[in-house]
Amino acid sequence: MTVSGHRAESGLASVRVAILGAGNLGTTLGVVLIGGVPGLRAGRSREVVLWTIEPDVAREIRDQHLNTKYLPGVPLPRALVVTGDLHEAIAGSAVVVFTVPSKVVREVARQLGEATGAARGPAPDGPSGGAVPLVVSASKGLETGSYLRMTEVITSELPASFAGRVLAMSGPSIAHELSRGTPTAVALACREPRLARDARRILATPVLRFQVSRDVAGVELGGVLKNAYALAFGLCDGLGLGLNTKAALLARALPELSRLGVALGGRRATFYGLAGLGDLVGTGLSDHSRNRRMGEELARRRSADDALVSIPGVVEGIGSVRLARELAARHHLRLPLLEGIAAAIDQTVDPLKMIIRLIG
Repeated sequence: MTVSGHRAESGLASVRVAILGAGNLGTTLGVVLIGGVPGLRAGRSREVVLWTIEPDVAREIRDQHLNTKYLPGVPLPRALVVTGDLHEAIAGSAVVVFTVPSKVVREVARQLGEATGAARGPAPDGPSGGAVPLVVSASKGLETGSYLRMTEVITSELPASFAGRVLAMSGPSIAHELSRGTPTAVALACREPRLARDARRILATPVLRFQVSRDVAGVELGGVLKNAYALAFGLCDGLGLGLNTKAALLARALPELSRLGVALGGRRATFYGLAGLGDLVGTGLSDHSRNRRMGEELARRRSADDALVSIPGVVEGIGSVRLARELAARHHLRLPLLEGIAAAIDQTVDPLKMIIRLIG
């Protein structure tokens, strides 16, 4: 398929989107952006390319139009392209979306920076019709040691021409629901709102909506910290507790999350929006949430290492708890629920007693 000059039946020029990572979220975004589920409309014509370093995943997507490892039960559209060649993936793309785990974001960003010069082509719907794509980070985490957010990590590895063009995306986006056409909205943050609106025009579909924000730090931090606090909701499930207890925990978790997020540079209002409250509710209550399931396993007194082995995919919550505690200590913040979650991970506390104490 050609990138420039391609026209959809509607007469709108097709736009190319590269998704780095063919895991749970990356594959789901591919399905949604290309309109690949029966009854799911894409809203505009797009060429979507998934990039993965896993040959078995690429082979199954290409040959069988399935990704049973990361998105079982969802047939993938034939138009969804997959490649292991980063140059091929990003060539002519108007938007490049990071969905890889946070621990490999720097390495992938470094490869993107090296590949960019050779891969640049026309970006038909770019902010100024130029050749430099917008980069959207949907990867959630902080870099160990530096505590850098993912947009900061990505920016540090890209050429100067990308300055200001790296955006953050976060919000309630459970893949099991979104890939089946259940609508949601997420935050899309950039210090220059015009660029965020450009990205929204390219990425928005009838079931994936975006709210533009200037608070890049807040949107990213909400996505990181909610993974830590979502473990508490899983603890409730493992202990057989109900929605009353979870609601009481939510009333404790959100102010803690917000206090730490504000101390780290986010805006309080952001944490009470899609990237904080919205994402925490989705992750904490969904049966398909890996972080919620991790908490459930911990409540059954399984070690963190044993629980991680039993959960397919990446569980960011464990690392998020550790980083959040370190940052809270730096800012002299007392966060009792976060400390309780950490103690449950270390198996130094009775989870039921801890929860009963904290909700009171």
